[in-house]
Amino acid sequence: MILFLFMSVSFGMLAQDQLLNVAKQYLLSGDYIKAAATFKQLVDYNQEDATVLLGYFESLKGLKDYKTAEKIIKQQLKLNDKNVSYQFELAKLYKLQGEDKKATKIVESIIHQLKPEDDAIRNTAMMFQKEGMFNEAISVFEKGKSFAPENPYLYAEELALLYDKKGDTEKATDQLLDLYISKNEKSEEIKATFQRMFNNPEKLESFRKKVQKRATKEPDIVAYPDLLAWLYIQQNDYENAFIQIKSIDNRFNEQGRRSLGFARVALREKQFKAALIAYDFVMSKGKDQPYYVIAYSEKLTCLKEQLKYNPHYTPADVTLVSNAYATFLEENPSYKLKETLREYAELEARYAHNIDKAIALLSEITKAHNADALFKGRCKLEMGDYELVRNNIWESTLLYSQVDKEFKRDMLGEEARYKNAKLSYYTGDFVWAQGQLDVLKASTSELIANDALNLSVLITENNPIADSNTTPLLMFAHADLLAFQNKDEEALTTLDSIELIYPKHPLQDDILMERARIAMKKQDYSEAALQLQKITTQYADDVLADDALYHLAFINENYFSNKDEAKRLYEQLIIKYPGSTFINEARKRFRALRGDKTDVEVNSF
Repeated sequence: MILFLFMSVSFGMLAQDQLLNVAKQYLLSGDYIKAAATFKQLVDYNQEDATVLLGYFESLKGLKDYKTAEKIIKQQLKLNDKNVSYQFELAKLYKLQGEDKKATKIVESIIHQLKPEDDAIRNTAMMFQKEGMFNEAISVFEKGKSFAPENPYLYAEELALLYDKKGDTEKATDQLLDLYISKNEKSEEIKATFQRMFNNPEKLESFRKKVQKRATKEPDIVAYPDLLAWLYIQQNDYENAFIQIKSIDNRFNEQGRRSLGFARVALREKQFKAALIAYDFVMSKGKDQPYYVIAYSEKLTCLKEQLKYNPHYTPADVTLVSNAYATFLEENPSYKLKETLREYAELEARYAHNIDKAIALLSEITKAHNADALFKGRCKLEMGDYELVRNNIWESTLLYSQVDKEFKRDMLGEEARYKNAKLSYYTGDFVWAQGQLDVLKASTSELIANDALNLSVLITENNPIADSNTTPLLMFAHADLLAFQNKDEEALTTLDSIELIYPKHPLQDDILMERARIAMKKQDYSEAALQLQKITTQYADDVLADDALYHLAFINENYFSNKDEAKRLYEQLIIKYPGSTFINEARKRFRALRGDKTDVEVNSF
């Protein structure tokens, strides 16, 4: 008997669930007659199920049977007159019938009866917000604030978003500023909201003036100069940003800590002048201060990077930076086993063209017993590169092979294997290079895997088995090596020869890409863009088309300051080449240019 009753109850519950699903489908499809009839059956069976009651109520509204709808809601309110959901449904019903006064009275009652309970306040505000009743939602949060006068910034974020949705930017800003100075842990989130709200120069400048006014009025609140510094950075005014940073640093005797952080941001954004001013400020605190040596070493990095991005640097400029490195290392010998010495070697090799000195400097690290093993491996790889620059092939491959052996299961070892494979390509041993590249295509490093894939495709497509003439590819590989050795004019002459002797060879798009790379290295961005444009138009269906499109977009974004064109090109790549290895980076950059918050790396070629 008990088993029979249990099965009957279970069957009854299953039937109800099925009937409820049917009723919901009728309601969704707008068949209010069938929906109302089905929900009525369910109400008769269980008058306490809120889902069923509200479904029946919506069906009656759909039928415009307002009288019955009002009756069932009022019946529920008799049982529980504090049920906010039913009160609100009744208010909406009155509003639907044009009885605004009755609806307003209920809404005011809902807000009036609020208790100091956070969940109830948030749920009630959300209920109004879903219906687009932003003023009422604001009133709910204001009522909530009145319960906690000791916390004037309570619900500031929620109120700011509501004011913003209403289009009241002034009040939204005030609320967010209140929140910004009260909750430091939310500062980055709030800055992201400000970035979205003030998305053009005029709005941003107006907002900066508002913050400046507050900062003048309340000079003891450190959050204001911090925010002003951030705003100046958004306007690419790094020098004025540093004035704000410096004032905080001095006021709180931070010994240059904040200024050092600013210098690093400026360096990352290639704002070299502002970065150098900040580094000098930190150093001016004195040699005995904790950040002096760090600032000094990073200042050298900044000077080297400034050379890199200066197309008109002179030998005198290089000598000046070189002497600064030498002086620093003499004063701080412990840095001879650190990144600073590796940078010094790079400066000598790539800018002073003093390969012998660069290799001698790196040798100090590779021979030191107390140097970090991974760092020594990195220096050996660079020594291999510099040996290759001076055409010492045997010494170069020996160094790469040592790193490969020492870091067999490390990414550094994979990089060494790739460099050895490329060296074989340079010297015309395409079969051995291809064998190594086939393995490296499965590398855990995306960069190495992509480089290996690209070089493998270059060899395969331009050295077909059926064609015994390997001369064009041999010439191209030699031009590639010449470019690596900074013999750019010789490389370009070799590329011209291939084009002249073998005008129909499939290497034509690769020749254009190599010319673009050389132009980029020389910081001739107009020439690079011209060569890339040729690839996108003349070889749109070839393997390098997406690469060319990405780099062309990158140049427009970062060197021509043509954000609209860059955005168009990134979008074109996303649509036309969805399988491109650049697709994720293109999406990130496109979204950033569109105004979305995202992080992008500054990488090209």
